[in-house]
Amino acid sequence: MIKGYINKGVFINYVDCPTLGWMSKRGLIPRQNGLNNKLLMLEGRNIHKLSWKLFPEAVNAQKTDIITSQQHTQQLIEENKQTILEASFVSGGFSVRTDIIRKTENGAWHLYEVKSGSKYKVKYVEDMAFSAMIMSKAGLKVESASLMHLSNDYRIGMDAEKLFSSLDCSEKVSAKMAQYLEISQKAFEDITSDNMPQPYLKRQCKNCPVFDMCMGKNVKNHIFDLPRLSGIAIEELIALGADTIDKVPPDFELTAHQNIVKNCVLTDTVYVGDNLKPELEKIKYPVFYLDFESVTTIMPLYADIAPHTQLLTQFSIDKSETVPEVSQHFEYIAEHTRDCRREIAEKLVEYFGKEGSIITYSNFEKVAIAKLSVMFPDLCEDLRKIIDRLVDFEAIVRNNYYDARFHGRSSIKKVLPVMIPEMNYEGLEIGEGGDAAAAFSFMAMGLYDEEKIAETKKNLLQYCAQDTFAMVKIHKFLIGACARQTRKAEFL
Repeated sequence: MIKGYINKGVFINYVDCPTLGWMSKRGLIPRQNGLNNKLLMLEGRNIHKLSWKLFPEAVNAQKTDIITSQQHTQQLIEENKQTILEASFVSGGFSVRTDIIRKTENGAWHLYEVKSGSKYKVKYVEDMAFSAMIMSKAGLKVESASLMHLSNDYRIGMDAEKLFSSLDCSEKVSAKMAQYLEISQKAFEDITSDNMPQPYLKRQCKNCPVFDMCMGKNVKNHIFDLPRLSGIAIEELIALGADTIDKVPPDFELTAHQNIVKNCVLTDTVYVGDNLKPELEKIKYPVFYLDFESVTTIMPLYADIAPHTQLLTQFSIDKSETVPEVSQHFEYIAEHTRDCRREIAEKLVEYFGKEGSIITYSNFEKVAIAKLSVMFPDLCEDLRKIIDRLVDFEAIVRNNYYDARFHGRSSIKKVLPVMIPEMNYEGLEIGEGGDAAAAFSFMAMGLYDEEKIAETKKNLLQYCAQDTFAMVKIHKFLIGACARQTRKAEFL
């Protein structure tokens, strides 16, 4: 039997899947160690500290370890402290560190859960219910519970009271806690057992962090490779014993796109749609390839911006005159000390001129430019004309080209290694969008010195440029795929 207390994350993983709970208790879940995760942790800690300002009379129970913290919490309760920050409780093999607890008039307790999100989520109630359960096991009565989340009305310079909105979740927490109490003993036995609970395939497996180590291990062409497969369809296929695409019954209803994926797997062929060539022929030269990068921080980086506001921070543009080859490159990265969206909008108008298609890979750039057009009415007409010239390459690939090695995906990170095997992001210092956003955020927060800032900006520009160059390569590849398809038809 494994030692140590079962914490909130392990228990909630168990509720989702007993196997996942067992594995997470043993540290078998892949950890997120990138810059993006560090940013989330940093901002989360800062949000919690800001919430303490709303309870100036509170005392903090946190100590170096969970047992010492629990003992200190008990001492504070015995001293009749009315509000306790980071109170810890241990009972029945479980442990929890709460955010804020406050004694009510009748001697019970009100639980406050501080979250950095800006709206209610079901998982927040799950977190509160676990905390309430362990407090109850420890002999405390939890009478009520509130979610403290961020307010969209907050701006830099406002008092902490303006940062948070409160939502009474008492009924939801009470109901969920009752469910947790019913399964808590079984959960403890399963999680601490030497024997891992037997996994079984279910719809939740699709997005599980250990799927490739568990039900997906050594499974080729899993049904989860069928794009946009509904939860109901997944459950129906599982009931039929179809865990791989080749086992999907011929009469099972699939979408047109799903059938393309299925046929590619069954015939070991690549799909090239009849509309691919006409779609490519609509592209007008000179061609521009555009990629944006953005940041979304929990706390505003600049004045007059709400929490969780997405800010454009840089772009890369490659230009081709007559064929998919780079003839000119433009790039821009914002000054990290201020909001540069106006400058970005002006640069786009300048660089794109009046003619030529503008290729992106996803709908993000279209949405972002539309927002800029609303923000800056004097640039609206020019920006709307840019939007009219946009061509979403991901949509073209998704609808007209499929290789089984895409595994049902169409993102640039999935299709590029298949189409252009020699091109990848592995050699870049920053090779992932979340880490790019985090790196810029650290600069904006003043956490980097001048040398680190210069190095980071260089790495960010290289990363963004890789995306646009990848689009150039994909464009050239798709033109070649059309030519190969034409030659094949002529041969036949």
